Amino acid sequence: QVRERLSQEHWHLIERTESSFARDCAALSTDAEYATAEALTALQNASELLAAITGSQTDRMVRDDGWRLLSMGRHIERLVTLSRSLSLALEHGCVHDQAGFEAVIALFDSTITFHAQYQQRRDMVALIDLLVMDRDNPRSLAWVVQTLRSRLDKLAGSATPQDAVLARGLPNPDSWVLQDLSNWQRSPEGLRSWSDLAELLDGCEIAAVELSNELSRLHFSHADLRNQSLGA
Repeated sequence: QVRERLSQEHWHLIERTESSFARDCAALSTDAEYATAEALTALQNASELLAAITGSQTDRMVRDDGWRLLSMGRHIERLVTLSRSLSLALEHGCVHDQAGFEAVIALFDSTITFHAQYQQRRDMVALIDLLVMDRDNPRSLAWVVQTLRSRLDKLAGSATPQDAVLARGLPNPDSWVLQDLSNWQRSPEGLRSWSDLAELLDGCEIAAVELSNELSRLHFSHADLRNQSLGA
């Protein structure tokens, strides 16, 4: 059923990605000195092909409920990953040195945008503004939540009315205030702690997981694949 929704080129790209990644994994060295570099190369190759698959989904697929569910799956994954990553960066304090700060921006795929807007700034207000609040940045948390809400509204109009209810479980970016999120307190260990931001990130991650579970319950069959029959 999925295959029928995709163009021939799109399907071949998916098969190519799978076979290429399997080939790269099979060729990984057992030598610990080279294993990490080879693994990173394999992941980078897969990432480039996955970006091409996403481009085909965006450019060639009909915007029906199947596409909306596919899009929401990608954005749910993004919301979980980015929220958790930023939360860990705050927890371990790596955003306070230059390498860690740049790594967080790179993880959000926002390096060029950040330096275009903020030049050489390395402060948390700028980071939160772009990676959390900015609704024009497709990698910001506000943009992802806003997009999920929009997808759910359209899905509710053509699939099940319950989908509109699911949007209420997502955080509301309209209530986010940059000044509150960028306020910090010093912990007993002497580290700076952003309690409001940490709470928001935890809420985003939890809401994304719950949304995934509810969409799965509403729209997908979970019948046992094993053939079973009842005897007389």
